[in-house]
Amino acid sequence: MAGLKAAVIGCGAIAQNCHLLGYQKSKACDLIAAVDPCEARRKEAEKIFGVPRTYSTAEALFENEQPDVVSICTPNRFHAAQAILALEHGCHVLCEKPLCLTLADARRIQKARDKAGTIFMTAFTHRLFRGNITAKKILDKGEIGKPFMIRVRFAHEGPQPGWAMSDWFYNPDLAGGGAMLDMGIHAIDLAHYYIGPITSISATIKTLVKKIRVEDNAVLLLEFEQNCLGYIEVGWTSKPGFAGVEIYGTEGTIIFDYLKGLSVLRGKTSPDGTVKTSWRVADKHPTQGGWEVEIDYFLRHVRKGIQPEASLEAGIQGLAVALAAYKSAQTGKRVKI
Repeated sequence: MAGLKAAVIGCGAIAQNCHLLGYQKSKACDLIAAVDPCEARRKEAEKIFGVPRTYSTAEALFENEQPDVVSICTPNRFHAAQAILALEHGCHVLCEKPLCLTLADARRIQKARDKAGTIFMTAFTHRLFRGNITAKKILDKGEIGKPFMIRVRFAHEGPQPGWAMSDWFYNPDLAGGGAMLDMGIHAIDLAHYYIGPITSISATIKTLVKKIRVEDNAVLLLEFEQNCLGYIEVGWTSKPGFAGVEIYGTEGTIIFDYLKGLSVLRGKTSPDGTVKTSWRVADKHPTQGGWEVEIDYFLRHVRKGIQPEASLEAGIQGLAVALAAYKSAQTGKRVKI
């Protein structure tokens, strides 16, 4: 399948840091077009990434172009309609997370994907960090025994100021949620990736610091099908601190600190505070990968005709848990998935 033609819908921060850049660098495709309603973003796509033709709407793109692969990088509200439009034109689709805002829309996307018979990937970038890939292999080999507890913490100071090119992240009509949906969806997906299906969730979701209309912090408590518990903390107000994943098993611990590296610990801890450990550094640079490999990863699956692990179904699974978290926070009750 030589000479794939790629198009990007939405030319903001995530497109410029990952999708436009990735297609521009790839030897497996030609970046033929891009879409954005903002003239400034269209000009950036043309000047910075050499996109030959740009359009203000997705409809105009498909009226004039025949891309093979399409990235959806618009605000969350538009994901479903644009993904379905691309699928109806026979395209392979890479859709930014969250997949969409309702499970009804997710099923519509799934129906369109099944009819098109094309490849669909949800942009769960953290699965592509070398550290998460290595840690999953360590876990699957049984090196830390049976996992019974997972903790995921992702927190920074928020998309604005300093990263996002507009304030849509803070607009509930466009985003559908705040830090929980933006960063929590990654954490939820990693919990699925490592441990398996989540069966119930209890959540506290709050706006603690920023003067915005969506939440800036959230804490989620998870129960898994395989008799494991989980804790997720996400936020848009955090100064530097721990970010990463901890997995505790019956024979040891995996600690993936995104700043310090990936380690495996074994030993004993006693009630008197005595700790005896052996500490093995499995990877000093575990955050290699991610955005820099995402487009090639997607295109490789397109060329092979194989659905990626970060699939449409993974996107649906993550969305179902995220929506249940909002329901739990609203009702004050644990919600079964």
